Amino acid sequence: MTTQHLAKIGAAAKSLSQVILNGLLPRHCLMCGCGSGTSNLCQGCDKELPRIGHCCLQCGLPLSHDTDRFCGHCLRKPPHWDFAITALAYRFPVNQLVCRFKFGRSLACGQILSRELTGAIQYRHGALPGCIVPVPLHRLRHISRSFNQADLLARQVGKALELPVYGSILQRQRRTRAHSGLDALTRKRNIKGAFACSIPADKRTSFEHVALVDDVMTTGATLAECARTLKRAGAGTVSVWVAARTLEPC
Repeated sequence: MTTQHLAKIGAAAKSLSQVILNGLLPRHCLMCGCGSGTSNLCQGCDKELPRIGHCCLQCGLPLSHDTDRFCGHCLRKPPHWDFAITALAYRFPVNQLVCRFKFGRSLACGQILSRELTGAIQYRHGALPGCIVPVPLHRLRHISRSFNQADLLARQVGKALELPVYGSILQRQRRTRAHSGLDALTRKRNIKGAFACSIPADKRTSFEHVALVDDVMTTGATLAECARTLKRAGAGTVSVWVAARTLEPC
């Protein structure tokens, strides 16, 4: 029996087991609690997700006119990265999904966010990068949380798009204050010089275009510092892929 036949049999068995599991343990919507079939959200809640459609190519903010490519803020002061793709507006119920994923370790919420981010990337029809890099946590914060939500998002998106994910090349070398409650200027000062990056010689080609993945963009201070660090290490084009963002300019 060939490898291809074995793969088909494995896929069929997995599909059948999923059907059986869904019949025995039907899913319920993570937002309203109603039956949701094989999905984590019911059709109504899924339809109501605040997806970001046509947006600025550099910061991901929604644009009013289909012919526009950049927002006024990016024309005046471009960010430190080159392109951005943002999937959802960071408001209810997205903020609840992010919170439950980030602090409640809800992998189901993470699956929704990664699905939306993957869909937004495919919708843009842009050139895919050579690799994906998640925004890193400091090792002490990683230990306290037990996982890095950006890394999980990156790996799920990478699997869907068949892109390699390098989770250890970009590192947070010092622990910083949590950004919650800090203004934009304080965030920039807090995060400055917090990251280090060394790109191995055999991966240089992959880093000619790299996607930086995070769960949320607020002021963009962390993403900007990561992008600067990657470019100083020799990365070429840096795209930012974010599951959710606040609708304020960075």
